[in-house]
Amino acid sequence: MIGGVVFDLDDTLYPERQYVRSGFAHVAAMAGRTESESQALAAWLEDAFEAGIRGDTFDRLALAFPEVARRLSVPALVNAYRTHEPAIELAPGVELVVQDLLAHGLRLGVLSDGPLASQAAKARRLRLDRWFEPVLLTASLGPGAEKPSAQGFEAIARDWKIEHVRLAYVADNPQKDFVAPRRLGWLTLRLRQTGQLRFSIESPSTEFAAALEIGSLAELPDRLGLRTPG
Repeated sequence: MIGGVVFDLDDTLYPERQYVRSGFAHVAAMAGRTESESQALAAWLEDAFEAGIRGDTFDRLALAFPEVARRLSVPALVNAYRTHEPAIELAPGVELVVQDLLAHGLRLGVLSDGPLASQAAKARRLRLDRWFEPVLLTASLGPGAEKPSAQGFEAIARDWKIEHVRLAYVADNPQKDFVAPRRLGWLTLRLRQTGQLRFSIESPSTEFAAALEIGSLAELPDRLGLRTPG
């Protein structure tokens, strides 16, 4: 029987698009000298994102707005994005599912990749420490600890003193999230919902795929074999 469930953060407990838009709004407000300039920057960033631009967004912004580049370097723009206090909220229904799992006596944790400042700010904003222990950010473990490394999964299993076969991981990215816990014996579940940034991405191989796929976190208790008390 499952004794603990670990969740990914981005596009699992909250919609990642919220963070992107929050960060873009912050950068635009900081970089623009006037309200109209900030609005133009925000619109450009939003359009670039919807066009699929990733990774070099702020390099492109600097080229598109040379007057901004003269005032602010690309590293400064990136830092502003990564260190801003995000305007994000838990996805609808998350709290109900969490309370259900806790009522069944399960341990709950979070394991998330990403820049430490960004992920820590998200965790604070969402107040994850209300229910999840640990909230383990792989960047805090040092280089090479991010998924698909097994370091984070092994650390949580040791901390909880629960066998790997009694643990489950819920996440969204089939390119890196599931290969390590699957090898360790965890039950792996892919949350796949319209609007996720990686909704259309398929696993590169069976080894990387989750054992189960769910379209909503509300399905999780049933997929874990739980029943509502009473």
